[in-house]
Amino acid sequence: MPPEAFIRRPARWLEAISRFRGTHAAAPSFAYELCVKAAAAGAVPGDLDLSSWRVAANGAEPVRWRTIEAFAAAFAPFGFDPRAMCPGFGLAENTLKATGDRADKPPTVLWVSDDALRDGQAVPVAATSAAAVPLVGCGAAVGDTRVLVVDPVTRLPLAPDRVGEVWISGPCVADGYRGRPFESEETFRARLDTPADDGVSYLRTGDLGFAHDGELYINGRLKDVIVRLGRNYYPQDIELSAESCAPGLHPNCAAAFSVDDGLAERLVVVVEVDGRAERAVGAARLRRLVREAVWDNNRLEADDVLLVRRGSLPKTSSGKVQRRACRLLYTDGSLAASVVRGE
Repeated sequence: MPPEAFIRRPARWLEAISRFRGTHAAAPSFAYELCVKAAAAGAVPGDLDLSSWRVAANGAEPVRWRTIEAFAAAFAPFGFDPRAMCPGFGLAENTLKATGDRADKPPTVLWVSDDALRDGQAVPVAATSAAAVPLVGCGAAVGDTRVLVVDPVTRLPLAPDRVGEVWISGPCVADGYRGRPFESEETFRARLDTPADDGVSYLRTGDLGFAHDGELYINGRLKDVIVRLGRNYYPQDIELSAESCAPGLHPNCAAAFSVDDGLAERLVVVVEVDGRAERAVGAARLRRLVREAVWDNNRLEADDVLLVRRGSLPKTSSGKVQRRACRLLYTDGSLAASVVRGE
């Protein structure tokens, strides 16, 4: 099913599962969130039957705990088994799956200290703690795949609960990028810097995560991390704050990144808005709400907030926002043509 067809009417995907008695279907987290919104709007048929769905794979972007909870609640009346939700981690360079949750248990959520996470340590805390953030477990390595969490500077493996770059070795890792030998060497043939180096080459995923109780948890991208006063902030957290600040905004409609203006790093937040949201809230108020949400939830000042028309953010074929491409459009001025300037 083309992503565009799903985005236009998310219920189309669920109807296909119901009609053909699908057992396995996968999507990014934002797709499940769109289904929740469709259910809330009454846009799913009453005779939907999801009882055949055994594995609802959830990956390709950070998996949101609140989305998992909302999807299970919205579609349990339609026969969806909450244990079918299977978060996982993979990437095209590993063709595809590296870790995955089992289908016979509910997804795992780990509440950790937000402050400690910014310092590279996963410290479990009570869900009721003011500084607690939920992270979803992506399961254990599958098949003969080996997954390590490595310090990207020292190239040494890290202990459980320490945040580092995820490295992968195994039979599914590709040979490299076609026609890009230098980048292939850097990405696909990484070696650990240990005396006991066994000659194994690893794929450097560029994803940040940590291991806890045998599961992998992903919490950001190495190259997308925003650094403020020596602390790490993950753009997906900032984007979630922006997307949730006002009614009418859509999931997966924001991009947060930093740019260097020659004096300092500046935080830029770009949010797609449609005409309905702009008319209901107003552009000036929307920008203010974005700034307030980013400060309230992340304790960060947004240096620039841009509202752009729907469809302006560059995305992959699966619908994920491409932050680096968005940063390029911002720095070369191309985004200016799409900016909503109403007051």
